[in-house]
Amino acid sequence: MKLLTLNSQLNALTQFCFYVLMSIFLICLFLQPSWGAEEAAAESDDKVLEHLALFSEILGHIKKYHLETPENKEIIAGAINGMLRKLDPYSQFIPDYLVFQTENQGKYAGLGMTIGIREDMLTVITPFKNNPAALAGVLNGDIISHIEGESTATMSLSDAVDQLRGEPGTSVSITIIRENETRPIELTITRDVIRIPSVEQSIIGDNIGYIKINQFLDTTADDVDNAFDAFKAENVRSVILDLRLNPGGLLSSAIDIASDFLTPGQLVVYSQGKEPGSRENFNAKGTKREHFPLVVLVNGGSASASEIVAGAVKDHKRGLVMGEKTFGKASVQRVFRLSNGKSAVKLTVAGYYTPSGGDIEKIGIIPDVEIQWFSRSEQRMQLKLRNHEKLKTFIEENGDDVLNKLFDAEHASRDDEQAERLRRNYQRLSDALTEEQIVLSDRGLKYALAQLTETPEDELEQDPQIVAAIGQLKVLELFGNQNEWR
Repeated sequence: MKLLTLNSQLNALTQFCFYVLMSIFLICLFLQPSWGAEEAAAESDDKVLEHLALFSEILGHIKKYHLETPENKEIIAGAINGMLRKLDPYSQFIPDYLVFQTENQGKYAGLGMTIGIREDMLTVITPFKNNPAALAGVLNGDIISHIEGESTATMSLSDAVDQLRGEPGTSVSITIIRENETRPIELTITRDVIRIPSVEQSIIGDNIGYIKINQFLDTTADDVDNAFDAFKAENVRSVILDLRLNPGGLLSSAIDIASDFLTPGQLVVYSQGKEPGSRENFNAKGTKREHFPLVVLVNGGSASASEIVAGAVKDHKRGLVMGEKTFGKASVQRVFRLSNGKSAVKLTVAGYYTPSGGDIEKIGIIPDVEIQWFSRSEQRMQLKLRNHEKLKTFIEENGDDVLNKLFDAEHASRDDEQAERLRRNYQRLSDALTEEQIVLSDRGLKYALAQLTETPEDELEQDPQIVAAIGQLKVLELFGNQNEWR
């Protein structure tokens, strides 16, 4: 009798799930008129219903024979998540919409990095400088294969984020696969409250204004306006806009920043969904600002809002985009509340396109001038030099302005004994590091020193991509009016 009762319950459950799924399918079919002719011709209604029947049958076998006894809601949630994962990395099932809203309004401790899905692998987009992930040695482009020993192969992006963040002071272990490394890298990182300034500014080289945007926030446009006011007071001649390792942020902020460089009314970006007439244009706002010669720096950690700004500058030929290909993440998500009143689903409903029609999500932004920062091997070597005693000693013995002294020494005559002494000491430092199997180019070693000096401009002026940008700006100034170069 118990067996008959169990079988009848299973049959009822199977039928229920089948009818629910069939109802969802029919509702979608009739609410989407564009489906009726073309898509339905490609895959008949009978074929879709056959797949739904298979799902229902498999569910029945799971409930009847599987060793474990999972709850119905867990199985259905797993099926929904699997379906959404096949769509794109950013579509998400939200079991409790109220909790989702609360989490997105709160402040959490984490590792200080943004992650995304690239080629079905959980990938680091941006490790923020001086935050836990970067301090632990995580690099842009690293693949996170495991979190707390659990494989990320089938993990959704939102689940990975949830596992990585937590209370300040707690730790999380991750396994990283890195290009050209023969073995996985195991790291245990302590979570902390993440603090990242939206905008950093400086004046470098020969009166060149440098603006580094780390993320696009509500306050970013005001911070950039303040930077331009400071540049005007110092008679800045040209601008470097650094969007490297910027994972994005608010679309409105990206439009504001692009408006600082474009002519009012010029198209910054547009979004396009699947429905005819769903295109939405976003144009430059405000009044015309003084147009300095401009270089925009990007790399594989530049995503979303960063790509929107860089794409607009490139398409309108407002400046040179330099560096490395961007990440390729620019899509529009919309949250739909579900009929049970509790759950919701977040779906990708549109993509962002550059003014010339470039698909940012699939292509990213290809720089006008491609130039590498440091090779992967040099980046690994520089990690070994963080707070290295030999570098600290060299700076203490020669002064915090040692990089300026080295520059002067390299251009001094051979008769200058003081300059010759500094050159020899620098060579001894390089040789001593080589004995420790830390091999760097001249630029790489100077950049490592710059990270330990107390002069902020040192790090900028030893950065190979910034050095290249300064060189390009000098060329641009020769061929265009400094206030109206296009």
